[in-house]
Amino acid sequence: MDTVGGLIDKLITVDMKMWYAQEDLYKIKDMTFDEFFLEYRSRPGMKKLWEQFQKAIDLNLQRNVLIDELDEMLVTMIKEDNLDKYAQKKHKTY
Repeated sequence: MDTVGGLIDKLITVDMKMWYAQEDLYKIKDMTFDEFFLEYRSRPGMKKLWEQFQKAIDLNLQRNVLIDELDEMLVTMIKEDNLDKYAQKKHKTY
């Protein structure tokens, strides 16, 4: 079972990966249609674009699942009024 901190850590990691995946797509925003056509008209170019979309979509789905898990855990914690069960004990790393 994940802790709240563990789920937040996973969510941050997926958010960062999604950010970088979308950066690849945002460069299209600044292209003219002719630049876009030259960049992606070939089969390798279209495959690259398809892979970028797939990656961004997959990461967004992972993000939504993690948000739902975190929401469910927080609701359960509040209903049970047992926060200790879901908290990770602090430990020193030195």
